[in-house]
Amino acid sequence: MMTGNKLAAGLLALGLALGATGAFAQAAAPQYMNGGIGEGEQDAIKAAAKDYNLHLLFAQNNGEYISDVKLEISDAKGATLLTLPSAGPMTNVKLPAAKYKVAATYKGQTKEQQVTVSEGKTSNLSWRWDGAGK
Repeated sequence: MMTGNKLAAGLLALGLALGATGAFAQAAAPQYMNGGIGEGEQDAIKAAAKDYNLHLLFAQNNGEYISDVKLEISDAKGATLLTLPSAGPMTNVKLPAAKYKVAATYKGQTKEQQVTVSEGKTSNLSWRWDGAGK
């Protein structure tokens, strides 16, 4: 038979274990690097690219890089993992291996792509806009 102290200690341990499980269930926002305006920033992002497994590039159809892209990355269940209100022209993200939906909005035009991030591999996505909203 458990005494009051042992029962309380057991319930406390159970509560801590459940609390820890809940804390680990909430994933932290993924690491990312964003920028690329100017040669210096582009060089820095390219140099660090090896540390990230998802590389994103935003441009207009004429090849001109763009920023001010609203970026949203969601997991397969639809939970938003990362939102950047002003991404681009280059964004590198570090994600666990899984399937994701990446939505990019520029001047009111949203484009979506599905991507599978695999262990030990790099995924590259790029978007081009035709000057939407001008």
